[in-house]
Amino acid sequence: MEATAKSLTILILEPDDYAPDALAAYRALGRVLLWPEMNAGQRNRALAGADILVVRLVYRITNPWLSRMPNLKIIATPTTGLTHIDTDAAKKRGIKIISLGGSAVLGRIPSTAEETMGLLLGLVRKIPWAFEDVKRGRWNRDEWKGRQLYGKTVGILGFGRLGRMVARYGRAFGMRVIAADPYVSKSAMARRGVAKVSMEALFKNVDIVSIHVSLGDDTRDLVRKKHIRMMKPTAYLINTARAEIIERHALIEALREEWIAGAAIDVMRDEDGMGRHLKRDPLWGYAKTHHNLLIVPHLGGATTEAMRETEAWIAARVVREARHLIQQ
Repeated sequence: MEATAKSLTILILEPDDYAPDALAAYRALGRVLLWPEMNAGQRNRALAGADILVVRLVYRITNPWLSRMPNLKIIATPTTGLTHIDTDAAKKRGIKIISLGGSAVLGRIPSTAEETMGLLLGLVRKIPWAFEDVKRGRWNRDEWKGRQLYGKTVGILGFGRLGRMVARYGRAFGMRVIAADPYVSKSAMARRGVAKVSMEALFKNVDIVSIHVSLGDDTRDLVRKKHIRMMKPTAYLINTARAEIIERHALIEALREEWIAGAAIDVMRDEDGMGRHLKRDPLWGYAKTHHNLLIVPHLGGATTEAMRETEAWIAARVVREARHLIQQ
């Protein structure tokens, strides 16, 4: 087994600050190559010989990438979403994708739920813009007067792992919590102090909408322009799920037309690790000149603790899968 395992080549595209336990697990499988440390010729050879590809979110693994990796058997990504991977092309090639989707380890990781509350507080209290004003030498508290969370109603779209966490945090702030999720019963929500409502009722009756829906064929463009138009003009929208869950251009229109008071997003369409998507997205331009849209670069799971735990968990899965492949 050891001699065979040592023949495997593992290519890690984004190794900076990678979990030591994960690196050790990959090195036990075979030769580990780190993309940033190689020149062009070495990269070409690494792609040609890679059995396992380890990615985060910077690189989009499209068919041109896959065509350069004839030996590839596994793509490992410590993420829940797979929008950065051409899953259809991988499936046609019989390449196994190992991700965090549906994994038990996520139950121990509250990072994205915590970020949701951070975005919400930053948005309604105008903290980022007030700080920028202070850096310019101003001290005008009245200009940056915000809203409190206590007594407000937060509506959670998608009452899974993260939705339940955010509900708990919302209640701790003294907020009323309602949720819409066709797969969670009224009684299950009630046990957590949450009222189950329809999606339409959620958008009509809340002060904050927080989206926690997994992206799939049935949830792409789930939140349409008509839903956002139902919201109060004093309401806010938070999205730490996936940008594609909201109908294209619906959010920018809502902000420009002042259907809502503001939004905070952790995700954008066609994300590119180098930020090249920003210039194509009108939300970026809007955020540069307005004080009611907060955008951060997909930071939901980007905490030291979360990344180390998930990277180690993914590596352990890869080891098990690689051994299974070798035995075949």
